[in-house]
Amino acid sequence: MLATWLSFDDLERLVVAALTAPVVGHTVVYGMSDNAVTWWDNTPARHVGYRPQDSSDRFRPAIETRQPGLDRNDPAVVHQGGGFVKQGPFD
Repeated sequence: MLATWLSFDDLERLVVAALTAPVVGHTVVYGMSDNAVTWWDNTPARHVGYRPQDSSDRFRPAIETRQPGLDRNDPAVVHQGGGFVKQGPFD
């Protein structure tokens, strides 16, 4: 799940930003690095001063060469939550 990868350094940046932001209010911030492929729009993280600097992209070639082909019709592949996604009665 390279889309949700978070480096230790970016985690530290996120915690520091959240604890030192002058005004937070209600802000949804996803704990993820600056990955090229993501599931979420994390631009609200800028509100608290979070600027991720790392990315999972450098790991992508090595991981994809070892990864078997994915079935794009498999709900565990398509939906966030992987194999824990519960299909509804109409799926």
